Amino acid sequence: MLFVSGVVITVVGSGIGEPDVAWLGLFLCAMPLLALVVVIALQPALVYERRLEPPQLAVGEQTQAIITLRNTNPWAATSLELADEAPSSLGGGARFVVARAFGRWDQAVRYAMTTTQRGRYLVGPLQAKAGDPLGLAVARIRPAGDESLLRVTPRVWPLTKSPKTFGIGATGEAAKQRAGQAGQDDVLVREHRHGDDIRRVHWRMSAKQNELMVRLEEHPWDPSALVIADTRKLSHLGEGPTSSLEWTISAATSVSVQLAADRYRIVVAGGSGTIYRPQQLTGVAQRQPIIDAMTDARASDAHELSAILEQSESLEATGSLLVFAGRLTFRDAATLASLAIRMSKPCALVADLPAWGTASQEHEDAVRLLVTSGWAVERYRPGEDFPDVWSRLMLRQAV
Repeated sequence: MLFVSGVVITVVGSGIGEPDVAWLGLFLCAMPLLALVVVIALQPALVYERRLEPPQLAVGEQTQAIITLRNTNPWAATSLELADEAPSSLGGGARFVVARAFGRWDQAVRYAMTTTQRGRYLVGPLQAKAGDPLGLAVARIRPAGDESLLRVTPRVWPLTKSPKTFGIGATGEAAKQRAGQAGQDDVLVREHRHGDDIRRVHWRMSAKQNELMVRLEEHPWDPSALVIADTRKLSHLGEGPTSSLEWTISAATSVSVQLAADRYRIVVAGGSGTIYRPQQLTGVAQRQPIIDAMTDARASDAHELSAILEQSESLEATGSLLVFAGRLTFRDAATLASLAIRMSKPCALVADLPAWGTASQEHEDAVRLLVTSGWAVERYRPGEDFPDVWSRLMLRQAV
């Protein structure tokens, strides 16, 4: 605009025979051209490093992006406006101005990002605009540096330990069966301690030692659980972070992590197949792989839960069955009922449809079928804390 004004003034000054006005116009024309030369010739050479603290966090938590910016050009004489790009679910990044924009310098800037959506996100790249002190010319600069990966995991609610009535081995039935099948050489004993089950007393060894002795099986306690997180789009309600899909994934992750801490072998299946299988991992070593797998879980276009039966890995876990779902069809319930025949008392969490603003008679019939088939079924409402729902479910399961 200043250049155009200068041209007009120069032409008018020459036309009316006023050289002073013409010189003023030429000066106005030269100013933006000189500013452009300064910006191009004296722009900084920028290198940056970005650090995310922490690089992994749960939905709803906040991370800090710390950018260390360095200019290696001693002749730099431009001001800088920086923009660090980020997805909209992280707040869209940040914009800031670097005050020290002359000569060589190092400067660190920091800004916060609050996570709202599960997934893996690239933060960056860093963009820069170099301008002259008068703001007459601007040049875009791409600083040298890499994007940063931020992992936003499902929310993991802290849960109490699974009750002793939950799952294979927890009731004592599996351990009792193994003890009955084991010979004398397969049994170790120790002295009786307060709280030991009287059924584990080894009477022959107690008579020899003249004190109560209880048997220890050499065979390890080896519980397993199949967790089904229904990720089908058609079965869920709501949108984005507050949807029943995200609540379901967070709930399934929370339970899987707790069961892993309780030394369960976990298999997590989704609406179209296996999401996580343990391979060689056991116990708490499964925690991070489970969280990673659930972080990457995507909504499925599948229409039937029967796809789970086609995944042989899903059927390796035959001890406990937990289902986290939204809206169920009668066919879904029939599939789950058939899947649970080989397993301990199964549990299901389903959406409370009226609380979600809808209704379905088929959903009610599906829930009724599961209950009459021996399932413990509990409903969840929008925004409800999962530990409360889990406690209610465990009370139903213990009945």
